[in-house]
Amino acid sequence: MVGIQTGIALELHPVISIALGTITACFGGVIRDISLSNIPLNFQEEIYATTCIVGGIVFFILLKVGVPTMPVEVICLITIVVFRLLSVKYHWHLPVIWKVKESEHS
Repeated sequence: MVGIQTGIALELHPVISIALGTITACFGGVIRDISLSNIPLNFQEEIYATTCIVGGIVFFILLKVGVPTMPVEVICLITIVVFRLLSVKYHWHLPVIWKVKESEHS
């Protein structure tokens, strides 16, 4: 939400604001995971950034419809959290273009 709000404050296009929100969330997650000595979740599950993009799209749709800012932020946060939880529970993944063979890992 911070990245999106920054984009709005700078009067940037909604697509750029969504990109800022996605980058902010992803790097925040990387910093969190590295500080906990874990491999960043962003590098393991590709659905992570997609949930941020979906949340940003919901944000701008709700604003366009005329919903006040505070409920929009809450609805978007809930949307992102629910989408991430569902993706973990049901093992949702984006289509894979290519797979690394096991012998290439060694």
